[in-house]
Amino acid sequence: MDDQDKEAVRLLGALRGFEAPAGGAVDTGRAVRSGRRRVRARRAAAAASTAAAIAAIAVSAALAQRAAGPGPEPRPVASVERFDARRHAFTVGSAGGFAPQSYRPGRDVQRITLRVEHPGGALRADGIVEMYPAGGLPPGSGGRPPAGRRAPDVHGHRAYFLPSPVLRPGAVELAWEWKPGAWGFVSLKGQGVDEERAQRVALSVLPAAGG
Repeated sequence: MDDQDKEAVRLLGALRGFEAPAGGAVDTGRAVRSGRRRVRARRAAAAASTAAAIAAIAVSAALAQRAAGPGPEPRPVASVERFDARRHAFTVGSAGGFAPQSYRPGRDVQRITLRVEHPGGALRADGIVEMYPAGGLPPGSGGRPPAGRRAPDVHGHRAYFLPSPVLRPGAVELAWEWKPGAWGFVSLKGQGVDEERAQRVALSVLPAAGG
């Protein structure tokens, strides 16, 4: 028995005890049909009322949003700077017993290899200098800015002796912020290297003219 039949039975219950007029009889079929029509009419009215309430809420929300004005503009995604891969962005001098051997320019990193300036001495090692644009970091950093024990500033910029090397395992490494958000790294590896040499090499690195 569906809801309409149940409602019709309820309506017929009101007829119990009712005596038909003389010469007449109660048409139960017509009473059932009439009850079903009333149920459908009530359901249609309830549905229309609900739809009207939902429409009113939607209109109110739209008006409130319009009154509040447009939301804040989304922030642009920070972009990583790039070097000009056709030119050397830095100059590197001889310092700490090392001299520049080769220079490899690139858009994401500029890499300078170092050799011992005077072979045959106690210093038997090699070195690397890697310079990154703002927002760039070496893969070994895990995307984290350098941190560690504070080193003397390099040309007025903060510097750190790295507790764990990021360019080469077993190397003595120093990182400094050569401009806001941009880092340079010195990596020395071999016999006779120490933090003082790494500091002196970093001090020999300067932005090239026009860089």
